Amino acid sequence: MKKLFAEFKKFITRGNVIDMAIGVAVATAFTAIVNSFTKGIISPLIALLTGESTLAEVKWVLREATFEADGVTEKTAEVAMMPGLVLQAAIDFLIIATFLFLVMHIAHKISDRAKRIAEEIRLKTDEEYEQKLAEEKAAAEAAAQAEKEAKEKAAAEAAAKEQEIARLRYREIELLEQICTLLGEKEKSE
Repeated sequence: MKKLFAEFKKFITRGNVIDMAIGVAVATAFTAIVNSFTKGIISPLIALLTGESTLAEVKWVLREATFEADGVTEKTAEVAMMPGLVLQAAIDFLIIATFLFLVMHIAHKISDRAKRIAEEIRLKTDEEYEQKLAEEKAAAEAAAQAEKEAKEKAAAEAAAKEQEIARLRYREIELLEQICTLLGEKEKSE
């Protein structure tokens, strides 16, 4: 409650142009309701305490009006302080200010929440985007690694085949030499 009162006090004294412009627009529309409330409920309650019929009639006469002999023509006007009018205006102001404060308080809360939600969505979207990029990068690296391993395997297999072919050729040459040697010995023996 203290925090709410502190915000209300800050609202009344800060003079924010946008808030005040909104306040004037809403207050204009709200004035009839406030005046009816003040005149219909608050003024009669205060009038009970003061003995007057309405709050606006509460006054302190400093000097009575004087009239001519006919009793109708006013010679000097009455001089009176009208605290009832001031009190009614203050009550109207407090009601309007309270209403506007509550409207603005709710609007700011909604705005702050909307900003938080938008930020959370943006962060979540950014995190999802970064996670997707990381996954795509990891997949690309895995594919590159698999391709590298496949090339290395193919090269190793090709090298193994070339070694096998070279070994078979060497063996073939050895066999041919042995055949030649055997044929040469056969010719010599004949």
